[in-house]
Amino acid sequence: MSEHIYTIPINDHFGKADGCALCSLFNMLERNEIERITGAAMMEPDVRIQTNRFGFCERHFGKMLLVGKRLPVALILQSHFEIIRGELERKKPEGQGKYLQELENSCYVCGRIQEQMDSLYGNLFWLWSNDRAFQERFRAQPYFCFPHYRELLFYGQKHLSKKDYRIFCAEVWSIETSYLETLSGDIDWFCKKFDYRFAKEDWKNSKDAIERAVYTLTGHMPEFRSEISTTI
Repeated sequence: MSEHIYTIPINDHFGKADGCALCSLFNMLERNEIERITGAAMMEPDVRIQTNRFGFCERHFGKMLLVGKRLPVALILQSHFEIIRGELERKKPEGQGKYLQELENSCYVCGRIQEQMDSLYGNLFWLWSNDRAFQERFRAQPYFCFPHYRELLFYGQKHLSKKDYRIFCAEVWSIETSYLETLSGDIDWFCKKFDYRFAKEDWKNSKDAIERAVYTLTGHMPEFRSEISTTI
């Protein structure tokens, strides 16, 4: 089947089969958005209106500082704080608290990525329904993190017929349960390695079991100490 521009990234990332393909796609969208917002888009009036209104979450403030130069971030913050000050000055204390709570839960980049992911899932399920090659790529995936596994179930229900949804759920659960069995075994072995009876045994594939478990739960790889000792 011939590819369309909106299916090429999906096929590319599902063709790698070396992790959660949806995390890989999400990271691509996130990287593109961060580079855009700290680049030329920063000076576009319609973009600044949105960034002034929604601001950014802690994660994306951090990404902006890592990827972009400090001056664009400062200029964004300059006008963002002008809006915040104006809103706070116009509101009573209880209104200020509500406004700040809403601001804490809003992020321009998160919103942009979610819009793109919505479209991406529609294209993904079109491929799954119509492209045998993609079906094979999908079945070859090693696992999905829990947040993206949840989204696959949610969006599948929106885009597939009841019959196809049952088939899809069986396929994606087969992928997930196979990985969970492996991951649980690695965690169990990691814990056993702290028992003196297994101290001299090989670590097998368990050295990064904690990191992989947290990644599976959250969709983000934690930063832990790399040293491993069989003492608590």
